[in-house]
Amino acid sequence: MKLRILTGLLMGTMMSVVISGIITFINTGMDAGFPVRWVRAWFVAWCIAVPMAILLTPIARAWAERLTTPK
Repeated sequence: MKLRILTGLLMGTMMSVVISGIITFINTGMDAGFPVRWVRAWFVAWCIAVPMAILLTPIARAWAERLTTPK
């Protein structure tokens, strides 16, 4: 259980940082206010991404195993 939570925390954090940064840049551009907008967007994304990563990682792993296991 600890591994599942830590994996979800790390995956959710890494993905939310990258995706929120890219989307914030695409939508608003790079200027002096970018870091503040990015942090705000990241916090919202992180609050969604971490629980979803914790809940969905086992499902994704099971699907991946089914898709890659020879029949």
